[in-house]
Amino acid sequence: MAQLLRDQRMNYDVGIWSRGIDREIFHPGQRDLAWRRSLGIADDEPTVGFVGRLVMEKGLDVFSETIDRLVRRGIRHRVLVVGDGPARDWFEKRLPDAVFAGFQAGADLGRAVASMDMLFNPSVTETFGNVTLEAMAAGLPVVAASATGSQSLVADGVTGRLVRPGACDLFCEALSHYCTAEAAREAAGAAGFEASQRYGWDAVNGELADAYLRVIRQHNEGGRQRRSPVP
Repeated sequence: MAQLLRDQRMNYDVGIWSRGIDREIFHPGQRDLAWRRSLGIADDEPTVGFVGRLVMEKGLDVFSETIDRLVRRGIRHRVLVVGDGPARDWFEKRLPDAVFAGFQAGADLGRAVASMDMLFNPSVTETFGNVTLEAMAAGLPVVAASATGSQSLVADGVTGRLVRPGACDLFCEALSHYCTAEAAREAAGAAGFEASQRYGWDAVNGELADAYLRVIRQHNEGGRQRRSPVP
């Protein structure tokens, strides 16, 4: 949404505040190798994660087609799916070798996310992309569609990769890189963790409070906000 407003030059009377995350829940320290082992995932298996409601509009077809390409290339990996929804049966049949951990919440969700090695988010329907931000806070590189929900969070080539929506070959290239280059995976994860720190609830609420105080001060000083030229 922020990008759309910038594209339309609508900077009149517009304030944009992000959502926050609980940094005690979403943190690299939540990683749990014993939990991974209980799901049949080896410690050294690069794990590609999906987190979200299992509905087709989340890009499940693109996700599964990209994983097919990883398999054909012989890239060692596992897939860990966290979430539930009406398309779960379809997704399980489509990815028979994936691990489905079901719906997770709170500390269990934080553990699941941190226990992945990267997040793959091909969805183009996110308005903010909280899942992407949670993965960054957990120290994961994020491979995501270059769409509104991820463009404002992922720094391409720094905290992960932004890929043209639906481009399975390009998604596969990005995932292959993080599956085979541990140093690159760790560097992107560390950069994502650092970038996520400004999204703690204290910081987000502080920005909102500052904006309210600024408006009150302008009002008391007799100032007027410029009105948008758009009716």
